[in-house]
Amino acid sequence: MKRISFRFLLFCCFCLLAGAILHAQTIELSASYPEVTTASGNLELAWFGGLNTPQPQTVDLDNDGTDDLFIFDKAGEIHLGLRGLGGDKYDEAPELVAHFPEEIRGWMMLRDYNLDDVPDIFTYSTIVDGISVYRGRRRPDGLLEFDLVDFGNPLPQLYFPFEGRPTPIFVSSIDYPAIDDIDLDGDLDILTFSVGGGYIEYYRNMGVERGFGADTLLYELADQCWGGFFESGLSPALDLGGGPGDCFNNLLGPGGGGRPRHSGSTVLTLDYNGNGLSDIMLGDVSFDGLVLGFNTGSREQAWISTQDSAWQEDGVQVDIPSFPAGFHLDVDQDGARDLLAAPSVTLNGADVEVMWYYRNVGSDAAPEFAFQRRTFLVDEMIDLGTSANVTTFDYDADGRPDLVVGNNDEFTGSNFLDSRLRLFRNVTPAGGDIAFELVTDDYLGLRAFAMTAWAYAPAFGDLDGDGDEDVIIGERSGKIVFGENTAGAGREATFAPLQFEWLGIDAGQFSKPALADLDRDGLLDLLLGGFDGRIRFYRNIGTATAPAFDPSTSAAGNVLQLGGINTNAPGVSTGHPTPAVVQNDDFTLILSGNRSGTIELYRFGADSAYTEPFTLLTKTVDSLDLGAFTNPTLADFDGNGVLEMVVGNERGGLSFYGTDLRNDLSTGLFSAVRPAFDFSVFPNPVADELTISGLPASVREVALLDVQGRVLRSTDLPSTALPSTQGARPQVQWRLEELSAGVYFVRASGPEGIATRRVVHL
Repeated sequence: MKRISFRFLLFCCFCLLAGAILHAQTIELSASYPEVTTASGNLELAWFGGLNTPQPQTVDLDNDGTDDLFIFDKAGEIHLGLRGLGGDKYDEAPELVAHFPEEIRGWMMLRDYNLDDVPDIFTYSTIVDGISVYRGRRRPDGLLEFDLVDFGNPLPQLYFPFEGRPTPIFVSSIDYPAIDDIDLDGDLDILTFSVGGGYIEYYRNMGVERGFGADTLLYELADQCWGGFFESGLSPALDLGGGPGDCFNNLLGPGGGGRPRHSGSTVLTLDYNGNGLSDIMLGDVSFDGLVLGFNTGSREQAWISTQDSAWQEDGVQVDIPSFPAGFHLDVDQDGARDLLAAPSVTLNGADVEVMWYYRNVGSDAAPEFAFQRRTFLVDEMIDLGTSANVTTFDYDADGRPDLVVGNNDEFTGSNFLDSRLRLFRNVTPAGGDIAFELVTDDYLGLRAFAMTAWAYAPAFGDLDGDGDEDVIIGERSGKIVFGENTAGAGREATFAPLQFEWLGIDAGQFSKPALADLDRDGLLDLLLGGFDGRIRFYRNIGTATAPAFDPSTSAAGNVLQLGGINTNAPGVSTGHPTPAVVQNDDFTLILSGNRSGTIELYRFGADSAYTEPFTLLTKTVDSLDLGAFTNPTLADFDGNGVLEMVVGNERGGLSFYGTDLRNDLSTGLFSAVRPAFDFSVFPNPVADELTISGLPASVREVALLDVQGRVLRSTDLPSTALPSTQGARPQVQWRLEELSAGVYFVRASGPEGIATRRVVHL
């Protein structure tokens, strides 16, 4: 098993209940890469996390003299790093991009504008549509980090003079411009579509011409109709001008309106025909292929005179639904730049065939491209298309937790939704490295139902007490699917026919279930994440052999917003929580993925009512950010007594981490805590009269709660100026004989915080 370890110090102030006094804690994760085998062989990049809308570029990320592969994926807007191994082989290396700026949005490219042999970033400006620049620098360890450049303009982005006023160079968030040396004077120029679309504007860098150094980016609008053509968006073919200096007449011409068109174009420049001029390769949001325009003008006056409106090589035309982009980079590190094509939309487009690889078998000056495959690198990953909803389940009853992974969809190019479950069997040898093998890519046959239910998210647990684990599956509508495992204890799972829309339970949209005994009554309860950022809780009101749930979140024992958890980011109302639960005798931990791409961590004690607010330990477990729509699960895959964590994400892939958390949660982050104050309850268990004593003088209220959080008794205590160290309250006594037998909680609260005691009533 390949392993790269990195230590994050996570200092969390957390408490058993609100107001507890806690100590800073540390958790250690190691990004691990267990072997994964399919019918095609080992997946060399199994745990990379998948790709959906990659923007690939080769660059030396660690200053070791060898080019690596950097990818910015618009799905989750995440930086991804792959270490170059020679040829077109790469290895996972997330540490290579650990210091890239988190605020990058839309698009980005790496260029060395100041010629210091350190790559810089050109990217979408989120303030006003345009281009921001980050200057790169090397850290002592050779890795890259970046600083936003302020060129003295009104905003930290690139400007040009227009009618005597500085004006931002326009680039939309969904376009992809070309930033290259168009006039071959040694500095970087810009080609981008105009605000109205259709015409390409040429922004010439005048730094060299005006005698400035290489670190100057000084632009003027040199041509409003570069190449003389117009891209109508009505057909793939370009409308070409009649000759050098002639601009195709779109009724009113550049800047005049004419036929307005949408944003959504990608621009790539390369010298395709070896004449020393920049040819152009365009993608458009309306079409699935790339258009190649040949420049036969001059350095001073570009003219796209001919075109290939359905560019192809080896008889293979790019067909990426929708909105393809071309990338010119040396993938196989042979000195001749190759071509990759990838999608530029994050919804309703290609999500597996996203890296079309055309290898340059000629030279960089005289390219000759040969098609290789549509899934470059992706075919070495676990990649389920869009989203990966992962959980554990010992399907073959061999004592080792296996992996079951659902997806939202895999693009098929038709109206058919390809949503299903994959089953990966844990084949870890005793005392050996963790390993998995793909058993089936359509576990439980759910693909057949994908036109009516999709975005499957599984959870397993023994709901009927027969010794095997049953299944609950969330799906797009917010409802759930139930399947009873009829195999019996110790046997490979077999399921009765699935029951859709089970019990009428509904989380709104995109339900994400988990099963756990939160009220500790011996029955598995249902936690259900919904798209609205809340985790709903349905208490199991059945028996050990017959589970029962009331579908109403207002029913007794149910909770609409468990623990006060809200995974919505500021300004976003669709947080998509994905709960995972681990417990010991003292407390419960709830991890939740979210739309933002992090993992949140909550805790509440065994002496707490689940209806009370939980303690938020952190919004970003171990500073992990995997892009978007994270989905965690934990298990001890190798039987060494320590938990590992697997996390799915929007790109349809998985990441694997070791932790320092033992099965009993006895080490690491979850060590013992000190309560805010102490008090006593006696007798306990109690039959008739309960006495509460030792309350600090600062306590203002004492209340008795049932397991559903309802207040059954409440005693207000007079305000006092005495601090808790100078005295104690008189005893509080309650008669309890009229209450049903069961578990209750005494809650004491005051300015120092809240403390509770668990009471058993006979």
